Amino acid sequence: MTVNDKTPLYQTRVPSTDFASDARVCPLAGSRMLCFDYNRNGIVYRSGIRFHWVLATRTRSERCCTEWHIQGAYDTLVEIRDSSWVDELRADTPVRWRDEHEMHHYMIYLDSVGCLEVVAKSWEEIPEEAGSWEST
Repeated sequence: MTVNDKTPLYQTRVPSTDFASDARVCPLAGSRMLCFDYNRNGIVYRSGIRFHWVLATRTRSERCCTEWHIQGAYDTLVEIRDSSWVDELRADTPVRWRDEHEMHHYMIYLDSVGCLEVVAKSWEEIPEEAGSWEST
């Protein structure tokens, strides 16, 4: 795969090197959230990405990432086109459920976290608001 296999969808509001704490995956009924906090003008904000109808996730620590995991995906949510992982999941899914939902392969690389990959139906940005995820 090459960087050309990636379609950029979303860029974090601030560089992940400026996050107030490490980004983390937070389970939520029927979905997963990638949550992160950051400081801007002395105020802590929280934001993130919510993935809907998650079928699979995988994470690589920074030391296990190749250039391909980073290039084009650094602080940027991308969709992987013609994903062999999606093909594998479809093949492993019983026929009656195989085409029940769209399957998109999303990926983002964040400093100090590594590469997060998600196969899900869709995603959305979690609107920015003042406060930390740790206070919720």
